[in-house]
Amino acid sequence: MTRDRERYSVLAMVGSLGWPLILGLSACTLFYAAVFQGLFGTDLVRRYFATHPVSFAATGMFFVGLAALTLKLINLTGQIMAMPSIGLETDRSSSVPVALSSDMLDQLDDLPRLARQSHLGRRLHAALEHVERSSSAADLDDELKYLADMDAVRQHESYALVRIIIWATPMLGFLGTVVGITQALGDLDPTMLATAIQTAMEGLLAGLYVAFDTTALALSLSIVLMFFQFFVDRIETQILTTVDSRVNEELLGCFETVGSGADPHVQSVERMAHKVIEASNTLVARQADIWRQTIESVQQRWETTAEESAEQVQTSLQEALDGSLATFAARLSETEQQAAERAEQRWGQWQTTLSQNARALQAQQHELVQQGEVLNRVLDATAD
Repeated sequence: MTRDRERYSVLAMVGSLGWPLILGLSACTLFYAAVFQGLFGTDLVRRYFATHPVSFAATGMFFVGLAALTLKLINLTGQIMAMPSIGLETDRSSSVPVALSSDMLDQLDDLPRLARQSHLGRRLHAALEHVERSSSAADLDDELKYLADMDAVRQHESYALVRIIIWATPMLGFLGTVVGITQALGDLDPTMLATAIQTAMEGLLAGLYVAFDTTALALSLSIVLMFFQFFVDRIETQILTTVDSRVNEELLGCFETVGSGADPHVQSVERMAHKVIEASNTLVARQADIWRQTIESVQQRWETTAEESAEQVQTSLQEALDGSLATFAARLSETEQQAAERAEQRWGQWQTTLSQNARALQAQQHELVQQGEVLNRVLDATAD
């Protein structure tokens, strides 16, 4: 909220000086462009607004003041629209502790920017900040009166630009009159007065018309600004009155108070007790922080030791597995070689046996052939 307040002060300064100048001079430029383009091209408008440099200056100052009052009126309208949404969500059935002022400040910080920067939002925030700083609501009434006076002073200062324009515009008109009369008298030719007095008087009267027209224009414009300022000022005064009532309803009697004017020492004792409680809370927090740091340190050491142990175990297991795998591979190779040798021997034995069986089968086949021949002979003999 401090940053918002600083930003608001900068924006208020720019809004009270920069924007009225920019918007006012822009509106004045558009007005004269319309006049010279013929949109307001009547003789009366040209006579009063576009015949003398003082008229241009007075019109420009009028538009600057009008822009400042218009911006002020727009701001006040926005505050009126945002005022119903500004409030503190507290239990009004009983007084709340002073410590809850920080929660109320958080509620105000959550409001939209227009609501925070309004008279009501800034008044509530300043009062709650005072309660939070002093840790007591005993002098809240005096603080609210002080804040109301400060808002009234700021209200008066916010119309400084408009007041100086309202004051300077008639002075500028009078200056135009003096300059116009001086110029008219300076342009008066004594010879023409003697020879053509009618023509000389017509030129003198034309110069005087221009001179007095600047004063009439300046006075008229200043009167318009005065009435417009009065209207806007009444609106802002009514808003500040409403703000006073709303703030008193929201804050007066809202916080717990201990002691009275007849026993001022009770408040001192209460403040001392609050300070002791705050110091105890601070010590407890510091002790808890120390314990947390100690536990974290022990945990980090344990994690480091566990990581180192895990690395050592992993290294030992890896070395043991490498040795076991090498021995197993060697034994597996020997076993494979022995199995191959045994298989080769058995294969040789099988080949020998198969060869012998083949030779025996061949002999038996030869004998069977011989026996068949014998049987054929026997059959032949039997047939014969």
